[in-house]
Amino acid sequence: MHQSETDMIERIFTATNDLMATVGLPNLSIHKIAKEAQISPGTIYLYFKNKDELLEQFARYIFKSFEETLEKDYDENQSFFQRYRKMWWNIWHSLEQDPTRVANMGQYEFLPGFYTICKEWETRGIWHRFCKKAVEAGEVCDLPPHLLFALSLQSALNIAFKCKHFAHKSSMAMPESVIDRTWCAIQK
Repeated sequence: MHQSETDMIERIFTATNDLMATVGLPNLSIHKIAKEAQISPGTIYLYFKNKDELLEQFARYIFKSFEETLEKDYDENQSFFQRYRKMWWNIWHSLEQDPTRVANMGQYEFLPGFYTICKEWETRGIWHRFCKKAVEAGEVCDLPPHLLFALSLQSALNIAFKCKHFAHKSSMAMPESVIDRTWCAIQK
């Protein structure tokens, strides 16, 4: 893919994400996305054959972005707890910086192909590799990665969502306490 093609797809996905936060997934259309991206609808059809393909690729984009968030400053030389802590904080800071993603969290799961992409991610993403190594080292419970995620890192997503939608404020001590408690929940 050429840089200009990558830039255009990024622009379309940004418009999709922004529009989803304001009008909701059921109300998205190619025309609305094009207008939000300030391009013609025909331009979108150069990259995607229809709305469903656009939304499925958008779901992949969201997962790729999430994976990049988890991997930021990830260091295999650190203890498992420190790696876990880093991933948790990466999620938290990413959501603080992008409130649109927080607003859309309840809608992402309804994107075409979302659960297929989830299953793919569960078997090859950084979280999967972390869990596999941590289980082998006797650091965390021998549970499937998706269950370990639900007991631990998902807390960052859930708390960010609650803070945004219920206008809760959090101190710096709260996330650290959650990190400690969720780590205890998955430890062996």
